[in-house]
Amino acid sequence: MYFVSDDGTVLTANATLINQSTFLLVKPGFLGEEVALSVDNLTIQNESGVVEFTQNGKTVSFPAGNYTLNYSAKIENGLVYLRYAEPYNVSVYLPERFQTGHLILGTVGNGGVVSSSDNVSYGSMVTFENTNTASLTFYDDVREPLLYLFLGIWGVVFMIAGVRYLRLKRKPMPDF
Repeated sequence: MYFVSDDGTVLTANATLINQSTFLLVKPGFLGEEVALSVDNLTIQNESGVVEFTQNGKTVSFPAGNYTLNYSAKIENGLVYLRYAEPYNVSVYLPERFQTGHLILGTVGNGGVVSSSDNVSYGSMVTFENTNTASLTFYDDVREPLLYLFLGIWGVVFMIAGVRYLRLKRKPMPDF
């Protein structure tokens, strides 16, 4: 499970790993390539306590087993990107003031389903089942009305310009 902070700047992870020995910490780079994600407070625990791990760039390695992985990472431009070495079920919880699933403002990656949150502290959640990659972008609730206002203004401008153009085209040109 992943939780977006109330201000939309921090992603907190609480992932259950079953019989795994690696975990990827990546984000998309400038050209879409995967680069290492810097995280804070990375801990891996099992029933006996905190487990030692090694981190080599993008990959976190630890002895094979069942663990709970916790970390927090900075969110840039409302993008949440998660990548796994093996298929994984993912739930990302968004606070009430953030939305996703809009074609222009906030997209959800393949297989993602947006629904109401089952956690009362969050407004919505996006779930991915058996996926190696989960991604979504989110936006605050002010952007959608601003987008429609912007599109409405441009629609009026095009209508006025189109009517003016048609009126000019109908008038015969005077001969000089």
